[in-house]
Amino acid sequence: MAEDPEVVLQKDAFMFIQHRPLPKELKKPRGPRKPSVIMYGIDSLSRINIRRTMPKVFKYLQGPGWYEMQGYNKVADNSFPNILAILSGYSEGTAKQQVCDTNKAGCLDEMPMIWKYFKNASYLTGYAEDESGSNHFNYLKPGFSKKPMDYYFRPLLTALESEMDVYRLPEHDYMRYCLGRRMANRYIYDYGLQFTQRFVHERPIWGMFWSNHFSHDDPFMPSAMQDIVLGDLLDFHEDGDFEEMIMIFFADHGTRFGRLTWLKEGFLEERLPMMFIYLPPWFRDSYPSFAQALELNQHRLSSNFDLHNTLKHIVEIGGTPDGPNLPRSFDCPTCQSLFYPLPEDRTCSQAGIEEHWCTCQPYRTLKRQAWVEYIADSVIDRMNEYFVHKNLSDLCSNLTLGYIHKAEIKSDPNIEWHEELKEVETAVYRIKFKVEQNSADFQATVVYNNSTQEAEVNVEKISRTNTYKEDSTCIDDKLAKLYCICFSDLKSD
Repeated sequence: MAEDPEVVLQKDAFMFIQHRPLPKELKKPRGPRKPSVIMYGIDSLSRINIRRTMPKVFKYLQGPGWYEMQGYNKVADNSFPNILAILSGYSEGTAKQQVCDTNKAGCLDEMPMIWKYFKNASYLTGYAEDESGSNHFNYLKPGFSKKPMDYYFRPLLTALESEMDVYRLPEHDYMRYCLGRRMANRYIYDYGLQFTQRFVHERPIWGMFWSNHFSHDDPFMPSAMQDIVLGDLLDFHEDGDFEEMIMIFFADHGTRFGRLTWLKEGFLEERLPMMFIYLPPWFRDSYPSFAQALELNQHRLSSNFDLHNTLKHIVEIGGTPDGPNLPRSFDCPTCQSLFYPLPEDRTCSQAGIEEHWCTCQPYRTLKRQAWVEYIADSVIDRMNEYFVHKNLSDLCSNLTLGYIHKAEIKSDPNIEWHEELKEVETAVYRIKFKVEQNSADFQATVVYNNSTQEAEVNVEKISRTNTYKEDSTCIDDKLAKLYCICFSDLKSD
């Protein structure tokens, strides 16, 4: 009689942080105490939306030692350039000019990433991120060609995604919400907890642990995760990890498309990611001026480049007194460590934030002036020229104006505007519009000359404010995908 075939009833996966012996130079530490740094990241979560969706977590982050950078303003559109600015101090364009092209294989290995500085200072380093095909260094990017840090989660992640059952939500079928019996981000944060709890009490460590899947596509999904995230923070607390480490609890940007962007505060929602920094008691006691500066800077304008400088400042704190100063963020020579007071009257340009992303300047809503459509048409002309310049005009449809959602003019708080705004020759405008092709929505910041009817605008700084994953399947250019409506993807009315 034939035996019954084997039936798999359940399958699970586990990760283990293997022990590494303490190096000789750390067995008898010399010099100042080195603070560990753990960066706990959540994609697309603004300082506004954490209050809506994670009130318990937000309440915890109001405790002693926590500082919220309420004026923290992103410096670019999506995840990669914002994270690159934090980790390397470079924008993507400047990196291409000064170091290498991040779209080319091997470049990410060459970039002067922050973990290399921590590694050189005898820190143990770790990194984990979910969604192997759409994370920071692999979405339309070549990734790393060699292991970038001591503990690198990606090899295990690719095994998990191929070997475990994958579950997706019907309305959000892109992200893998569960791998086997667990939520996908649980593997990431468990890895971070293990890494921290295993080493933080015996040696300095740096680690970044990041989740995309439960916050990227739905701005309200974080509410389902708040008890789990709060549980992680409480685990760090109960294990005494917060006694040893600085934690950066942060996001790359806010919601970039969908319902929240249509709210009156949608412009701020997208540009002001959450940013909380925790300083342990011994650090506050040893460096009271740094804690005082962070307290002050909570209410001042700061950016990714400042955070990069702060991370390097932390490396220097644990170094020798006569050690060399590390290079500051290349793209923002006027940026600084957050452990020093920021200028009260700081401008966006001084923080390395371009006009389109700046939340400091007031704008005045325009009534339906005759020239508003000229501005939109001129911006669309620049977008169509962009397709020609990128040799994409055979793949991407020419865009035409559908209608204008909103138009604003940059104002000066020292100027009193009359009820009926008169035309000005040249001004900065912010305009949100829809094109006919697939009802794609865009927002542009543009310098427009009313006499010449010409717009000055960097197309690659225009925001796409609705989802585009089904509009640009014919190309792989990460930036052009935001603007291209492929002929093959055009939808009939």
